[in-house]
Amino acid sequence: MIAVQENNIARQFSRAAAAYDHTASIQKQIAKAGLAMLPGNTGRVLDIGCGTGCNTWHLAQRGFTATGLDIASGMLDYARSCYPEIEFVKGDAQRLPYERAVFDRVFSSMALQWCSDPDEVMQQVFQVLKARGVAGLNIMVDGSFHELDNSRRAAGLRVATNPMFSHDAWHSAATAAGFTVRHALLKTYTATFDNVLALLRSIKSVGAGTSLNSHARQSLSRADLLQLSQVYRTFALSNGQLPLSYQVSHFILEK
Repeated sequence: MIAVQENNIARQFSRAAAAYDHTASIQKQIAKAGLAMLPGNTGRVLDIGCGTGCNTWHLAQRGFTATGLDIASGMLDYARSCYPEIEFVKGDAQRLPYERAVFDRVFSSMALQWCSDPDEVMQQVFQVLKARGVAGLNIMVDGSFHELDNSRRAAGLRVATNPMFSHDAWHSAATAAGFTVRHALLKTYTATFDNVLALLRSIKSVGAGTSLNSHARQSLSRADLLQLSQVYRTFALSNGQLPLSYQVSHFILEK
């Protein structure tokens, strides 16, 4: 089951590679905040779930010797074409392809929510870090996309987003792995859209949040879209825009 899920994740993000950087505005905002929190500018850093390599490049520009890791071959191909001077490796956050105590820093932004076991992820990150090494992790958690999920239920449609672990679950996994939690912030980021169709396309275009369950990912009919649009209007902001909320945990962890 895990292998099937990993293949589905890799396929979705590979398809999103070419358009990702043009449409992932919230993801960029979250990554920027996380990069600002990560201390230091020298040594080796691993960017887990590197996607198109943009964050890996920013880490390299700061002075780190940066390596990007991702499960999606399409993302890696795109990253290598954009940043040929940086090493990009195919791999899974729950089975990192490295020995113990290799990196001075680990960074990850908006990728670890796809993993099925927070404890395994934190143990893997802990193992590849050197003593006194630091991990800066931005993780999407439960409560994200609540406007969409509630609107789909009210419209009689299946919820099409993946269940996510809580901030507390990730925090507990970090301490269980042996980390000292230096910073733990739960923050809401909100994207806004003119209509439901634009909102749904934004999620699809970055490969994020959509369910790995094929039944939940069924296409919506025109009637479904109309009903969903009418219900979603109950969440409309004063300017008429439709909000889509991302709940994100920012962690700074020291080994």
